Amino acid sequence: MKLLKDKQILKKPYLYAFLLIGITLFTIFMVGTFLDAQIAENIYREKSWFGYAFDKFGQLTFLIPVNFCVMGIFIYLTDKRKDWSVQLFIFKIIYLTLIYAGIAFYLFAPLMSNKDKHTNEVSVDIFNTFIFWIFFIATSIFYKLNPNFTEQRNFLWKVGLVIIYVIAIFLTTELLKNIFSRPRPIKSVINGEVPYREWWNITYVYGFGKNKSFPSGHVTSSITILGLALLFKKDSLYYYGVILVAFVFAGLVGSSRMVLAKHFLSDISFACIMAVTWFLIFENVFLKMLNKKLGGDYE
Repeated sequence: MKLLKDKQILKKPYLYAFLLIGITLFTIFMVGTFLDAQIAENIYREKSWFGYAFDKFGQLTFLIPVNFCVMGIFIYLTDKRKDWSVQLFIFKIIYLTLIYAGIAFYLFAPLMSNKDKHTNEVSVDIFNTFIFWIFFIATSIFYKLNPNFTEQRNFLWKVGLVIIYVIAIFLTTELLKNIFSRPRPIKSVINGEVPYREWWNITYVYGFGKNKSFPSGHVTSSITILGLALLFKKDSLYYYGVILVAFVFAGLVGSSRMVLAKHFLSDISFACIMAVTWFLIFENVFLKMLNKKLGGDYE
């Protein structure tokens, strides 16, 4: 009886947190549904440092949870397969070299082109590069400070769920973009190239998938960090810390996309709603099934 009571107490912060998240996102979504055009027209800034910075950041944010999972796999295999230690060390060095160098190259690549560049580009690319490097370093520090983290039951299966969650987010986003085919605010509200269209007014008059505004792919990329919460118990501060970081990133990236008139408020908020829905399905259905079948403490 006491054990059942303790579990119910642990569930309360979880239920309150996601109830608050759900109410907030739905309210923002409804505001966007009725005021998308007015908000887009007033918030637009053509050359915004903030907009450009988090616009690029949002493209690659999914690498943060993916890197966290890959590093965990390396550590797990190193502990479990001592006979693979040399090969794993070599692969780890190659992987780290590629991801650190790859991030820098991708972000600085536009500076190597012959196109005209505004004065903020250099500072923005340096900012983005260091932000990603900091998170990659923080991942390594986390595993150093929590040496037993990869020893939790079903660790590799949970890592697999995180990666599948990221893939599900991207596939759903691309599918919905092509279904709704909504013109971006820069084309409809700002430049007037095409008529403004609400998210619910589905039409393919401009071609299937050519005007991909709803939902925001950058925001769904940024909120994929939410998937890392699948690796932590609900009574852990890390669990709620991951959720907080995911929504901070989603807010920053979403705001930047609105400032550049690449997305409406409803595009941003629906992307978050979709990501949270997928997360709750993965956590309360797939993760629960996994632990029930293979054994493990779901709570």
